[in-house]
Amino acid sequence: MLAAACLFAVGIRLWFPVCGGMEGSAVTMSCHWAGEALKAVSILFSAFGVIHLLTPDGKMKAGIDLALAGLAVLTMLLPGNVIHICAGAEMACRAKTLPSALAFGAVLLLLALADLFWYLTRGAAAKHRRNG
Repeated sequence: MLAAACLFAVGIRLWFPVCGGMEGSAVTMSCHWAGEALKAVSILFSAFGVIHLLTPDGKMKAGIDLALAGLAVLTMLLPGNVIHICAGAEMACRAKTLPSALAFGAVLLLLALADLFWYLTRGAAAKHRRNG
């Protein structure tokens, strides 16, 4: 999960950034703010990934997985829903940023839910062995 989070953090800055500003204009396009929000979310993903890696307690990891799942849903909703992006299909935010945010959000959501399921079933199995 940490690798995917770091890849997203680097990618949103280098490979699939939002549109540049309009040349010679003082107006900031709304997709700029979607990109800034995605950059902040990518930093949170990476920070949670490091904390998850360093935490030995399974219950704590399950809690972090819940937070990561919510953050993944936010990642998928930010560009285009929470913050509007350009309407033109050829614009970078519509052609690169939106699909990559949806893809990384979906992958990170699946990873968080799979990890959560693993910790919950492992914990339930251990509790069953102690009581059985």
